Amino acid sequence: MLLMTIHIVTWYVLGVHAVGSIGIEALFSGLSRGVLNTGFAFWMLALISVLLFGRAFCGWFCWFGGYIDLVEWSLCDRLKIKLPRVLPLYLAVIPFVALFAKVYGSLLINWLEKGVPPSFVFNLADTEPWGGQQTGLSILITAILYGPILLYFFGRHAWCRYLCPIGALLKLFNKFGLGKVRLVNKDCNGCAKCNRVCDMQVDVLGNLKDRGQVESSDCIRCLKCTDECPMGAIAFRMNQSKGIALTADAARRAEKSSLKRRQLSALDISIASIWICISLLFTFTARQAASQELKAAMAAGLLLIVYGAARLAQLAWRQSPLPRRSSQR
Repeated sequence: MLLMTIHIVTWYVLGVHAVGSIGIEALFSGLSRGVLNTGFAFWMLALISVLLFGRAFCGWFCWFGGYIDLVEWSLCDRLKIKLPRVLPLYLAVIPFVALFAKVYGSLLINWLEKGVPPSFVFNLADTEPWGGQQTGLSILITAILYGPILLYFFGRHAWCRYLCPIGALLKLFNKFGLGKVRLVNKDCNGCAKCNRVCDMQVDVLGNLKDRGQVESSDCIRCLKCTDECPMGAIAFRMNQSKGIALTADAARRAEKSSLKRRQLSALDISIASIWICISLLFTFTARQAASQELKAAMAAGLLLIVYGAARLAQLAWRQSPLPRRSSQR
């Protein structure tokens, strides 16, 4: 957050226009025009970091993630507001659609209409940082809707799991990262505390049981699981130790703990499908003519509306007098 403040002060207060926007929009905007700008340099470094450390960028450096952490600290630690423990949505396809609608789509459409630029030039000051069509109201909508409201309904790191287009891009390279959370000894007792403290809803224990390391694309290397492990059985390592695996008793506990996280409900699939259809329809029809305030509210607003409607329909179905088929043992 300090680096972002320095960036803004340098450009707008000191008038030093040497380093432009590092946003992902700047990266794809530059590529569509044949310009390798600061966004390009920044995200190439971010991708290199993913190959070394996995999605540690999301867990330790992301500026919006820093804001989300501040909101979580305010809501949970200071105001003692209870957030959902088990989330009803965990389909990874949603942020990829958000990524396509936000940046991929505009880049591909531009290249299809105008062709790929024949050459590329370096220009670090290519785009204005934090500018564009943002308004005070759109910034406020983003801060509230993607912060406390999204957290209240979908739990910690909801933005990172469901809507972040940057996180979706880094997911593609996450499994190739050398640094992972791995088993470092055979003391794991299968208590599943690593699963319970994971804000990204990663099945840490299931990954450890199957592969001896956490390979989920959702792992952001925040290392909460390693801090909370009472046995010190897991740690962040660049290389996997050979011959270390869960004991039979710990493996049985791991299977029981991870069973629920491997189940996808019909409600999840219906919510994701409806959200994707509405979002893509909006993107290719009304997005260009929409106000910046509506664009800021689109992704999270649609998700909340679809989720709310689906939950109401589910509750109505459960309370209806229609006969239910019961299972017999």
